Amino acid sequence: MRTISDALRGVNAYPVPPRTLDTLTLRRGLDPDGDATCDVLRSAPFRLCEADLLTWLSLAPDVSQGGQTYSLTDAQRDDLRRRARQLYEEFGEDGDKPKTSYGYKGSQL
Repeated sequence: MRTISDALRGVNAYPVPPRTLDTLTLRRGLDPDGDATCDVLRSAPFRLCEADLLTWLSLAPDVSQGGQTYSLTDAQRDDLRRRARQLYEEFGEDGDKPKTSYGYKGSQL
């Protein structure tokens, strides 16, 4: 049987560190090593954890590992954020929207 961490790893081929999956699942009250049953996969905590992971992936750096390069285009990152936003809205949460500040920084540098 698949674990919750395994189910989250299947969201994207990007190599998410196990520590990150543990933190995301525990923050939502899920056991990373728990069984990924149909009820769990449909639950709000799991779906919100999936949104957290999508947000994390949208900000993840490009990496090379074992001769394989993992990189995401700007369009893919935008799609990940859009999908995360949809899940957050579905369950009535704002999520961790990245804040970007453009323009003159002045004395804030």
